[in-house]
Amino acid sequence: MVFRKEEGGKKAAANGKRGKTFGPAAQKAFLAHLAQTANVSASARTAGVTTRPVYDLRRKSEGFCTKWLGALAEGYARLEANLLSEALSAPASNLKDSTLKQKQMKTRIGMALLAAHRATVKGAAPMPAPSRSRDPKEVQQRLEARFAVMRKRLGDDGRTAE
Repeated sequence: MVFRKEEGGKKAAANGKRGKTFGPAAQKAFLAHLAQTANVSASARTAGVTTRPVYDLRRKSEGFCTKWLGALAEGYARLEANLLSEALSAPASNLKDSTLKQKQMKTRIGMALLAAHRATVKGAAPMPAPSRSRDPKEVQQRLEARFAVMRKRLGDDGRTAE
């Protein structure tokens, strides 16, 4: 990406993406691509925007956040199905050892990433749009809610509940 200097010394993308708004058509394109790929950066590029307005809208709009989580869940389900299919398929007999190892490593990395993000897309309560309030009472309420979720996951003796 080529950058040019703006007034005040800030950098701006020379490809014009910086000025494009994240309107309804771009949101629809973003969510459709996210449901296909589970890739936020690639989906933002498809929508013709950077990731900044995408994350800003997710933070500000509970409706968009809900749609995001739905699209992400669909994208992860597709990714998981593809990875499982690849992992369970018998390798072709003409594959080189190095190619087979690369394929296995790609599958293991993909499965590890899915496991790391599983709570985001499976079985987790939908995340409300994050609040940016700095009011001490609201901050305390948010922290207490997070701690309650953590305590729920932990048993009385401090071990993780299975």
